[in-house]
Amino acid sequence: MEFTALENAGILDAMSYCGRGIFLPQGIFFWSGRAKKEADINATIGSAKGKRSDFLADGDGRISTFYIPSIMKALREVDPEKLVPYAPISGVPRFRDAWRSWIIRKLGACCEFDPALIGKPIAVPGVSSGLAYVSQLFLTPGDTIICHDRKWENYNLMFGAVQGVKVRSVPLFSGSGLDVDSFIKAVRETASSQNPVAVLNFPNNPTGFMPSVQDGIRLRDGLVEVAEETGKKIILIFDDAYDGFVYDADAAQISLFGHFVGAHPGIIPIKCDGTSKEMLMYGARTAAVTFGLHPGWGDPADIQKELDNKVGAYIRGTVSNSVHVFQEVVADVIEQGDSWIQERDTVIGVLADRYRILKSELESADLGGSRPDHFNSGFFCFLNLDVPADDFADYLLVNQRVGLIPLVEPENGINGVRIAFCSVDRDMIPETVSKIAAAKKAFS
Repeated sequence: MEFTALENAGILDAMSYCGRGIFLPQGIFFWSGRAKKEADINATIGSAKGKRSDFLADGDGRISTFYIPSIMKALREVDPEKLVPYAPISGVPRFRDAWRSWIIRKLGACCEFDPALIGKPIAVPGVSSGLAYVSQLFLTPGDTIICHDRKWENYNLMFGAVQGVKVRSVPLFSGSGLDVDSFIKAVRETASSQNPVAVLNFPNNPTGFMPSVQDGIRLRDGLVEVAEETGKKIILIFDDAYDGFVYDADAAQISLFGHFVGAHPGIIPIKCDGTSKEMLMYGARTAAVTFGLHPGWGDPADIQKELDNKVGAYIRGTVSNSVHVFQEVVADVIEQGDSWIQERDTVIGVLADRYRILKSELESADLGGSRPDHFNSGFFCFLNLDVPADDFADYLLVNQRVGLIPLVEPENGINGVRIAFCSVDRDMIPETVSKIAAAKKAFS
């Protein structure tokens, strides 16, 4: 990308090597910005939206970003002392305790682990920052991080451009299931030169794929073998932004993180999750980094204290601390009982309904050589194309007034569009697919 104005002003040459080279890719925010102006159907952004009647007992037909009423009530009643003061660097103690109890509860319903080995969550301003802090903690510029080929576009910017880390992509799918063998192979090969660091993002963005419990256990057992063989530490970063939004009984219903807690002293599992999606609080920028511990490492309290110090240094050196008020509100809502979970389940039900409609429409549509990846969860699905995705997305927006996000990585064989069904009303989904099919036929 050219920065002619900065170059002519002499500012570009004054920047660091990283500063001169870094740029904001023409990605999600570019296309969503266009869609807001040009589209009648906007399936670009990962915010759950729909009629107020979909999620509010007394709601009407107005379109709204979904939210949890219990959280809105807690915000209206907030004490100024929970709003005005600085929060502790590692987070408000009530929030850390409440979020830990939430993690234990949701994982405990799906897998077996020792709750004592769930560390204390460290508050960070959004899952993105948690991923950045953790990767910086374990990676040196020039090192490699392992991700799936179908990945959130921000990984390339966050890990590659900003941190100077090499992003190694491995296939996400083997048939319609998780490609366990390719992931294990990549970790084993990377262990020859460094402690392997890998990201597991499920439900996956952009595909909306969640593996089965069986594939998660196969992955764990294979990585335990690699840890035994190599003697290296394997750092597994769980990007669990969409944790719990699963619509298929054959898929794991919650993060695979629990299967790795205490699995082997050579495996360091780290959970990055937060309120943006789980509590429908996108603007709150309140998330957590939680380490899974191992009994062979020593006293958990001592380990946690020093992890707080390390991650806290990144927090202090960047944003100082996370937003106080939302940590307090989250703690209030979790401590008050299950009403917020029931309210969230209503939204999950709405998205599950949209998922089923979209899946059916895509199966019956004439899309030529295009096909969706297997999806069963999250906010999105990914449609693979046999025509240039950027050009098709532009054609679709201009001619059919439908906004989608194109994703293109030729080196990984990625060429398609992400459909954010989270923001498309159920009644508009058939029309959305029909317009995609019409555009595909005309464009080809």
